[in-house]
Amino acid sequence: MKTLKFSSLIILLAAIFFSCQKEYSLEGIVTPAGTWQFNDAATVYAGNMDSANIETTGTTKTLNLVGKSSDGKQNFLMHLYATDSFTVGTYKASLFQSDFQYYTQAKTIYNADQFVGEFIVTVTAIGNNSITGIFSGAAEDSTGTTKQLTLGKFTSRINLSTNGTGGGSGGNTAVGTLGAAAGVCTPLAPNGTYTQGIALTSTNTVTVTVTVTTPGTYTISTNTVNGVSFSKTGTFTNTGVQTVILNGSGTPVASGNQTFTVTFGTGNCTFVVNFLPGTPPPATDYFPTTTGSFWAYGNANADPADSFLIAATARTKLVGSVSYNVFTYDDIPSSGSPSDLYYRKSGGDYFEYFNAEDFFGFFDPGSTSPANIEYTFLKESANVNDTWQSTSVTGTSGGLSVTIYMKMTLLAKAVSATSGIITSPDVMKVKYEYYATSPGFPATVIFVEERWFARGKGMIYNSFDDQSGSPPAVYKVGRYLVL
Repeated sequence: MKTLKFSSLIILLAAIFFSCQKEYSLEGIVTPAGTWQFNDAATVYAGNMDSANIETTGTTKTLNLVGKSSDGKQNFLMHLYATDSFTVGTYKASLFQSDFQYYTQAKTIYNADQFVGEFIVTVTAIGNNSITGIFSGAAEDSTGTTKQLTLGKFTSRINLSTNGTGGGSGGNTAVGTLGAAAGVCTPLAPNGTYTQGIALTSTNTVTVTVTVTTPGTYTISTNTVNGVSFSKTGTFTNTGVQTVILNGSGTPVASGNQTFTVTFGTGNCTFVVNFLPGTPPPATDYFPTTTGSFWAYGNANADPADSFLIAATARTKLVGSVSYNVFTYDDIPSSGSPSDLYYRKSGGDYFEYFNAEDFFGFFDPGSTSPANIEYTFLKESANVNDTWQSTSVTGTSGGLSVTIYMKMTLLAKAVSATSGIITSPDVMKVKYEYYATSPGFPATVIFVEERWFARGKGMIYNSFDDQSGSPPAVYKVGRYLVL
């Protein structure tokens, strides 16, 4: 990965946050748009909804619900996220579909997002320029204690003209639960033979039973285990108990019994698949670490002199009990003082360890330096469109407390691709989205990176998009050596 410095992006982020704060304050109206309420144990919080609106950024839609407490001293801010349109259904923090903040200018009283625990918002009706829903789940209070918010509900006027196709009708997403009865997991039946190293086919399916309470479109899916997952998307036209066949995909990495979790609505059930011993996947790495290997990259769409060299050394770095291979990063021509990069592989996962303070530009005097972190930059077992994320890092820059994390998405797997002088028939493409958030403000993408990894050759493509509207900087391999 090209060494990035995020200090200028933190300054830009501060400007974005403060402009959003101004926008929210200007949206206040005399007549309340609706009401909201939730409980923390016996304490009841309630107030009026000032506004609700839908914004579009790239391919993501954000539904903003903005309000104040009855005395006007506390702020209510909830966000829902969708890629098409908002419909009746659940929006989970764990899937980057919702977050919630309740705060004053002095402190955050409650914060709910994917880092705290599961927080679920259910839109019960949306249409005729109004929206209603319920919510509950884990939230972190001002002392850092995780609390369970319950009995949350809201209603508000909303302009649905920007909701996209299929939105606003109040009945497009199916509602129901797994099993023949709520809370009861009917036995799930895997079909077909599963063998290590052999890709799944149309014969590899799982039959599940669901109880549908509201007809509509659905997606029922499992987590990815041992390089394999199951899913099905369709439409329920009737209510009641129904059977759905999930299609399997992926290539098993190991043999033995593996447990899968299938999810529909707010329910989940588990089942076991036995994988027979077979031929393990090829041992050739997508990111070689052999001593003496190197990769030279040049800017493909701007200054040809903008180039850099990454090389694998014989050195290692021990962090606790974990050992990393030391690489060097340097400009071309050499600066004379190359930087060190740290990588390791475990199973089919590839990791990088880096200095979060330096990388993200958290240099405010007197502020606490964030800890260095490790994140998984590539997963061989991932399937296309699988996502995973790094741990979050919180620091201070320009007086602003900012939390940053990275979300990785596998864009392509085992595809043919050409970058610079390399053409490979087996390439994995990964997108890296850098999110930033601050108390009272939603997570915002501040940077997008893409890397391509070719089996046996390493990283062959690297692009950087600073979200300014300018074309991304694209770097391709000009020369390389893998030993």
